[in-house]
Amino acid sequence: MDNKKLENKIKSINNYFSVKIIGKTYLKNKIFAINKIFNKNFRWVVITGGIHAREHLTCDLICYFLERLKKIKSLPYNISFVPLVNPDGAGLVLNGVKNLKQKAGLLAINKSGDFSLYKANARGVDLNNNFDANFDKNFSGIYRPSPHGYYGEKPFSERETRALRDWTKKISPFFTISYHLKGEEIYFDFFQDELRRERDKKIAEVFAKSTGYKIKSTQKCSSGGYKDWCVQKLKIPALTIEVGNDRFSHPFPKSELKQICAQNKNIFKDISAALKIFEKYNV
Repeated sequence: MDNKKLENKIKSINNYFSVKIIGKTYLKNKIFAINKIFNKNFRWVVITGGIHAREHLTCDLICYFLERLKKIKSLPYNISFVPLVNPDGAGLVLNGVKNLKQKAGLLAINKSGDFSLYKANARGVDLNNNFDANFDKNFSGIYRPSPHGYYGEKPFSERETRALRDWTKKISPFFTISYHLKGEEIYFDFFQDELRRERDKKIAEVFAKSTGYKIKSTQKCSSGGYKDWCVQKLKIPALTIEVGNDRFSHPFPKSELKQICAQNKNIFKDISAALKIFEKYNV
């Protein structure tokens, strides 16, 4: 799903949610936060998708969650969805460069007119490496604009990551979930202390049991991610959930969306369980 289709989706559900534009990208696309407030005093959870361009199917997954949430009268928390963190990149994957005035620069970054495997934003920065979380540990070995893996000049050099950072800080969530594609794995750790790691693993186990996905540690082979930043700097539980079976290659078949939705259908129940674990630990 690209930003144009997302905007049409927002129009169709606008009566059920409050929508805020939390930023604009290099290509002037809007970054939306779609919010459901059940009680102004409740804690918040932030759920993101589409931070990697070729993983735009996670935006469709969040739209499935929105449709389900329309029918739910009550939850013990408020939710903010940021369905498409990287609308520039998703647009490149789905629509190519076409008549963009930045066409020449983008073709130079991609070294091809085929953007179907592109992960970065329109400036060639991998947004999930651009957060301030062990940023100096560059695991990709890429130091210039690239279709994937370039961390950027400095943490939060990109409009998209600054927008998500500022929005997250503003609503101060107790928990975040970042949907990625693919692998059917759940990542939860990033050098938190022993008690927080115990808490966060228990939350990961709730989602693992519900989805059938495996829990995996990536803290020794990744850095600069949104989940990493939430865990390390905000000291809250945060998950990266890799949906979609690894037997499929990118571009990932949209025909698998139904299966992905079915595996993640218990998300609201699982977040309720996460909230109970969070409050129990009180750290």
